[in-house]
Amino acid sequence: MGGARERGASRLLVAIVIAMVSVSGTGAAVLATRAGSGGTKHPVAHPAGAAPEPSTAASPPSSPGPAPTLAAPSPPAFASRLDAALGPAAGCVLIDDGTAGVYRRNATQPFAPASTQKLLVATAALAILGPDYRFTTAVVSSAPPRDGSVGGLWLVGGGDALLASPEFAAHVAQDARADGLPLTPLGSLADSLASAGVRLVAGPVHGDASRYRDVAFLPTWSPTYRVEQDVGVLSALTLNEGLQQWKPSSKLAPDPPAFAASELGRLLVAHGVPVGGPFDDQAAPAGAVVLAQVSSAPLGQIVSAMLRASDNLIAELLVRELDRQAGGAGTTAGGVQVVMRKDAQLGLPLAGVRLVDGSGLAGGDRATCAALLAAMDLGARAGFEAITAGLAVAGVSGTMVHRFAGTLLAGHLAAKTGWIDNVAGMAGRLQLPGRPALRFALLVNQPMRYSDALAIENRFLDALATYPGG
Repeated sequence: MGGARERGASRLLVAIVIAMVSVSGTGAAVLATRAGSGGTKHPVAHPAGAAPEPSTAASPPSSPGPAPTLAAPSPPAFASRLDAALGPAAGCVLIDDGTAGVYRRNATQPFAPASTQKLLVATAALAILGPDYRFTTAVVSSAPPRDGSVGGLWLVGGGDALLASPEFAAHVAQDARADGLPLTPLGSLADSLASAGVRLVAGPVHGDASRYRDVAFLPTWSPTYRVEQDVGVLSALTLNEGLQQWKPSSKLAPDPPAFAASELGRLLVAHGVPVGGPFDDQAAPAGAVVLAQVSSAPLGQIVSAMLRASDNLIAELLVRELDRQAGGAGTTAGGVQVVMRKDAQLGLPLAGVRLVDGSGLAGGDRATCAALLAAMDLGARAGFEAITAGLAVAGVSGTMVHRFAGTLLAGHLAAKTGWIDNVAGMAGRLQLPGRPALRFALLVNQPMRYSDALAIENRFLDALATYPGG
């Protein structure tokens, strides 16, 4: 699922050299598939966002904006290389070397951020819930078992975006970009029920997604996002990142709670526990008895995974949980308001920032380079370390696992990336041996193909790698 779906699977065969080199005409291997790493067409091959672009774009500014201005003295040759690398690209740039601003272009003007927006969601989630928070999924019944038998079960969702069947976990383990994705094992619930002595489920197994009360697919999203599986159906009880099938072709579950309930039933039968069925979507009765429960990984690990793999589903369910924690009904609109309030309290510069969703898929989302860089910088504070840990590393992990491998940037560039049609973004840090560490944010909004966006990013990074000398 693409965070603001990005194609992070391209392997760029570009040597970063001392002098700035434009790579727009090189033979970089750019994936042309529209959905999924390696041509697969589902959210898991790049959970939430590290892959092909959706077909509907944000509405980017049509003019390039004012000429770049320096925030502080900077080597003239370096500034000239950046000017040449960016050309008339419409967007914003902010570069800092830790002691002073190095380069600015429209740094406080709002632009569509694509998946870089997840940095703003991450800061609020960590501040409100804390890095140790865990989502809980429970199995309940209307009464305790009698002689090992229960009349029916309810699988109650707690907003865990990473609940997974054993088969799905094995599938995800084959994806390099999903390395470290902290899945929550649905199978442990079946294990716990069998170990607790449940021998028969005489009635149905229901899926309870009542924790969040909102639409399953945002009206601000293009219908192609569902077709191309950029994000799963939004539900407090979802399994396998919204997929009910992933091979030979992928398919989203139209009713995630009912599907999750059916999978629990299947796992119980495998434990020798007959299940009466059917499987549907129904809220648990008041006063239900908890028979088993499973907790997610700590939120810090989930946030890091969301950023690294650019997972749209995690971002969207996080904002709904934030609304629920604030006393709301678990809606996207309420959740993004909570994010904005908390980020303001954290001191982020939010002038011009506007959030419509959590993932960055909505064309109406707006952020500034100043806000993105400030959010990334919170990763240096206690309690926010997951932000720094979640930046994808060039040639090593996440959305950049296949980018810049074998170049000077490999292992030295870490960033949150983003891409939807006509919108590219990157916020991160570059620490080359013997060079000052640079922190930067880049957003580009203009008509362009994905290959064009990569060329702009590559030229920008080529120039960045020359700081402070030539």
